[in-house]
Amino acid sequence: MIDVTAAAEATLCRIITDVLGVDRVGPEDGFFEAGGDSVLAVQVVARVREAGLDLTVRDLFDHQTPAALAVVIGALPPDAAGAGATEASGDPAGLPDSPLVDFADDEFGEFEAVDAGQDGAGTEAEWETIT
Repeated sequence: MIDVTAAAEATLCRIITDVLGVDRVGPEDGFFEAGGDSVLAVQVVARVREAGLDLTVRDLFDHQTPAALAVVIGALPPDAAGAGATEASGDPAGLPDSPLVDFADDEFGEFEAVDAGQDGAGTEAEWETIT
């Protein structure tokens, strides 16, 4: 029987090592301590999802080692051998529909103001179009 937590841990170590461009990341190495940042965290989560595992950026911030993340992930998808496969349409098969980054409702105020043509302070924003 395959130990799915160990398999997820090995996948996480490989992906994090690759994204950070370091020689090795072990199961107990912290992502940020090894050189990670928020931009690289999004890249890691995208690659982990391509491998068929369910992970969010919040998970990576809350549980920073591959060992802790493997426990959070809990299990590989039913078809672990086909992880990372794509459907005929080119879309990744079996990936979770949850967002990579999840904002709380109160974190959208500035985005909504900008969308309405205002800057974050509530004044009219001037838009410059680059062509």
